Amino acid sequence: MHPGESAAPHEGGSVPGNLLVFAAIVCEALFILLNRKLRTPVAPLPLSALMCGIGLAVCIVPACFEQPWKMPLDAGALTGVLYYALIPTVAGFVLWYEGAARVSGAEAGLMTALVPVSALALAALLLRERVSAAQLAGVACVLGAVMLATFGQTLSTRKVT
Repeated sequence: MHPGESAAPHEGGSVPGNLLVFAAIVCEALFILLNRKLRTPVAPLPLSALMCGIGLAVCIVPACFEQPWKMPLDAGALTGVLYYALIPTVAGFVLWYEGAARVSGAEAGLMTALVPVSALALAALLLRERVSAAQLAGVACVLGAVMLATFGQTLSTRKVT
């Protein structure tokens, strides 16, 4: 870095930021596992619509305090909102729950371990962020654990049949 340049907010790591991301991952895992306990199954698309509706109901009052009607209309921001609404929310929910309906809760939970691995890979590939040796070691541990769990299931299935 040159004198006078400021570091990007994400450089150097942040314990509170990492804890918040970890909490989000725990919440996602609980959401996935608790969905399997629903007494009345809800199809993925209606579930996505319900989640979005509940999110709107919870956020509408605090959002009004931001007074969005006083902000300039930004096409890039609207495109970003549309992207998040359609790709991660609707498409993500539909794909995840269609898949989760076909596997056990343990298998679905195991697949959540791949979320940070894919996020790291996409950050490196799309955002050109540097990947540290510690992060690579973490990825190796996660992939090793997934492989062990997968091979363990395969071996236990073979013994039973």
